[in-house]
Amino acid sequence: MVEMTNPLPGPTTKAVAAESERTTKWLFIAPAVLYLMLLSVFPFIYSVYLSLHDAKLTTMHRKWFVGLENYERLLSDPVFLQAIQNTAVLTIVSIGLELTLGFFAAKVFFGLREMRTGQVLRSMAILPMMITPICVGLIFGYILNPTLGIANYLLSGVGVEGPSWFGDARFALPSVILINVWQWTPFMMLLMIAGLVSIPDSLYEAAELEGAKWHHVARWVELPAIRDVILIGVILRVIDNLKLFDIVYITTRGGPGASTELVTFFAYRQNFRFFQVGYGSAAAVIILLISIFVTTIAVSYLRRMQK
Repeated sequence: MVEMTNPLPGPTTKAVAAESERTTKWLFIAPAVLYLMLLSVFPFIYSVYLSLHDAKLTTMHRKWFVGLENYERLLSDPVFLQAIQNTAVLTIVSIGLELTLGFFAAKVFFGLREMRTGQVLRSMAILPMMITPICVGLIFGYILNPTLGIANYLLSGVGVEGPSWFGDARFALPSVILINVWQWTPFMMLLMIAGLVSIPDSLYEAAELEGAKWHHVARWVELPAIRDVILIGVILRVIDNLKLFDIVYITTRGGPGASTELVTFFAYRQNFRFFQVGYGSAAAVIILLISIFVTTIAVSYLRRMQK
């Protein structure tokens, strides 16, 4: 008799199902990964590559490797240094005002949360952040027009001569900050309302029994309880301000002089006005490095607070 040998055991049904599930997951993830590679990773790598070359937009087929020369030029370029200073001032002042105004607005709407009127007013208050920055810039371009704008008309009604908001170097950057704060204070307000809602009522009751006033409650109860939410909002707004471009492009075009020149507008002008894509790419890479540096510090601080 010929002895029959058992065939090698095949994969079990469970293993086949697991392999099929992994394949399905990768099929779902692949489009997102491809999208990220094409629109984020590849442009970043190509920008770093261009920043190391002397390249012009009109003659991209001819590039010369210059190493870190573009970065050295940037660090000695007074216009770029002014752009960094303007961006820092805009970021710090805007976020400071947004936090202050957003907290007081959140306190008001938190007190009106049970009233229908409060809900309607809260919905109206978030409208500015729903408008695109281009439209916001156009709206304020008309409002702050030195001859036809309603702002100077109202000032003339009380005997004050209105300035040239976007044409005077003293008022141009404060005007951009004003527009930025008007649009994004509702964002901070919403975050703080969400944080205030999460505070237990027992803390308010204990503060009331102790006879604490509203500013004591705000200082010792509410702000410590919502500091994580505040820090997340600050991180997001820092990133937004570092890439702010639309409002400046519509209102001042970086002027007068370099009074409203931001790092994003500097990179735009170098790339698409002067066609110096190598120099402009170096500025874009520096913007990214600053964003990563600030975000890393803020996230590390947030993790320490949570621990």
